[in-house]
Amino acid sequence: MADDAAHDFSTRVQSANGVSIVAERSMYFDYRGAWTGGHDVLGATSPASTFYFAEGTTRPDFDPYITIQNPGRPQANVAITYMRGDGKTTTAGVTVHPADILGVGDDPAHEFSTVVRCTNGQGIICERPMYFDYRGAWSGGSDTLGYAP
Repeated sequence: MADDAAHDFSTRVQSANGVSIVAERSMYFDYRGAWTGGHDVLGATSPASTFYFAEGTTRPDFDPYITIQNPGRPQANVAITYMRGDGKTTTAGVTVHPADILGVGDDPAHEFSTVVRCTNGQGIICERPMYFDYRGAWSGGSDTLGYAP
């Protein structure tokens, strides 16, 4: 185990005989030596060009990510739009750590919904893991697969 890019990976799980399967990924963590817990997410059924996420926050003690897999060979050009709680919209290229774009603050401007779009039609898969220490009482994490219409 190591904390570097060589140890990051994406996975494709496929039935070898056509029988339907369900795939999920459980993850247990000690996040930055401060927050411990686990989260689980179901696998995507197929790539899509657009994914929606209902919520996220970069308030203090919350650390969300947008993770993107490109299962195809062509490059995927991705734009991420954050619809902020103060009514403003911020669009960025591929930045998987929303706090790098939105900053951290304890106000509605740091709550967001997200649209991840591949602008060149390539199918991608997106999820949103988030790690937190809620009011110093509950630490942990959550993960969700984006909604693809």
